[in-house]
Amino acid sequence: MTELGEVIRDAVQGRAGRDALAALLTAVRGYVSAHPGRYMATTGVGFTGPDDPLLAASTRVINSIAAVLRGYGIAEDKMTHAIRTIRSTIHGFAILEASRGFQWDADPDESFEWMIGFIDRGLRSG
Repeated sequence: MTELGEVIRDAVQGRAGRDALAALLTAVRGYVSAHPGRYMATTGVGFTGPDDPLLAASTRVINSIAAVLRGYGIAEDKMTHAIRTIRSTIHGFAILEASRGFQWDADPDESFEWMIGFIDRGLRSG
């Protein structure tokens, strides 16, 4: 989770709006592609307490996602929903791609770009 957080932080730093969103989603996609086992090891793990290093690393990832979403003006009372939507969407895409779930003729890169635009438009419309 620490690695993923660093990848995301480096990707989104200095970016805003659609550019930050694309950087975030691309960073996660790339990490999952390069390290599918490590990535899957980060999901569904319970924290042992407030001092758990996994909790700290996970919080940094969530904070980076929230920073991107704040650039869209997402209200704090809607932030949890927006974060879950972004995480669910990129998780599903990246895991399907890593497990060779996109085996028909459409180019996954084109689908990925379409997904970024779709999410961007949704976030802009509030």
